[in-house]
Amino acid sequence: MSTATTEIEEISPTRKRITVNFSNEEVAEQEAQLIKDFQRQAKVPGFRPGKAPEKMVRARFAKDIAKELKSRVVSQAHQQGVVGADLTIFGVVELDEGEITGTQSAQISFTVDVIPEFEIPEYEGLKIESAATDASDEEVDKMLNQILSQRAEYNVVEKAAEKGDYVRCSYEGKIGDALIADLVPDAPIYGTQATTWEEAGSEDSPGVRAVVDALLGMSAGDEKKVSMDFADDFKVEALAGKSARYSIKVEEVREKVMPELSEDFFKSIQVKDEAELRQQIAQNIENQKKQQNFQAERQQITDQLNQAVELPLPESGIEGETESILRDFMQRNLQQGAKPEDFDAQKEALHASASKAAEDRLKSRIILSKIAEKEKIKVENEDFSQIIMNEAMQTGQKPEKLVKELRKDQDRINRMRSDILLGKAMDLLIEKAERSVVEAAPTE
Repeated sequence: MSTATTEIEEISPTRKRITVNFSNEEVAEQEAQLIKDFQRQAKVPGFRPGKAPEKMVRARFAKDIAKELKSRVVSQAHQQGVVGADLTIFGVVELDEGEITGTQSAQISFTVDVIPEFEIPEYEGLKIESAATDASDEEVDKMLNQILSQRAEYNVVEKAAEKGDYVRCSYEGKIGDALIADLVPDAPIYGTQATTWEEAGSEDSPGVRAVVDALLGMSAGDEKKVSMDFADDFKVEALAGKSARYSIKVEEVREKVMPELSEDFFKSIQVKDEAELRQQIAQNIENQKKQQNFQAERQQITDQLNQAVELPLPESGIEGETESILRDFMQRNLQQGAKPEDFDAQKEALHASASKAAEDRLKSRIILSKIAEKEKIKVENEDFSQIIMNEAMQTGQKPEKLVKELRKDQDRINRMRSDILLGKAMDLLIEKAERSVVEAAPTE
């Protein structure tokens, strides 16, 4: 029976230092048992297995014995001090084992992050709002128009640009005598464009509003100067609240010609007729709205849980979630064509935003984990099978190969187990929620 003593020091409400002290007799006892184990297993020339003298075994395997002794003492300290502590351990953030030999006492310290005790909020009957999922005629018309636009032709015309025409043009913006291109070099769309295509009069254009509107009525060779007043809360800070002047020159106008709803067109997109196409569009819109509901309902539950609990959060958890959010954000943007240097200018703002999101995410995971424990929710083999099949389909891997990879990565398995558990807890809360249906926002 161990006679080691345990001391717990509070560093903060979410961080503790757990120190386990072993007497020299206890460490010596561990080492003596270890020597016997080496004697039984060691192969020493000139001696039968298990018969080599202790002194010779000590000398021959000194490094291995020292390494194994440290491992056993630290493992015992972890079992007694960390696993055996009356604390909800989030993770070990630092280990200080000092020197461990069979001739002196040992002191092992674990700095751990913990989850403080808290009351689980009432989670049955939470109120959530779901949007109606029916596709309106206007939404179907808009989506059909987008499909036609993707297959439209753009023919050069000798006329003034009308709404929807595409215009090849150049423009230069100034505030006073200063070029906007010099003021905001990271946002060239608001400064100088040597040549660019703009949709005349488009309400959805990401460009300069005054330029896009001014193109209406302009023909190839026309030039014009227009004013642009940027809003006080404009996203580009250097332009916010400023008034600019833009010089525009039109080089070419192209008229947008939509394809006809002909038999050849329907055949090209593998539908029988317009009725079937509209039916497919309506189904896609409904599926999109259902997915939006899926995300929105879970966010509403998350917000209500987080608002109901005041809880200091473990630092290492916030750091880990922040890194995960930033990594996902950068990967998505890099896949869409961004460059690593694009993130440097907004590094601090991105980190601050990710840190806040990390706190919300970590808090909700802790609360859901507690609910899962109370409800005795378990992760079954079928749950793992389902998530493995889903991941295999998304990545194009064979399930058998994915299983082999998982067996080598215990951390990944633990993350999957946690995600499954929290997902099942969230499903339970959704099932027990009081749902009301509201009018849906138009689908983009």
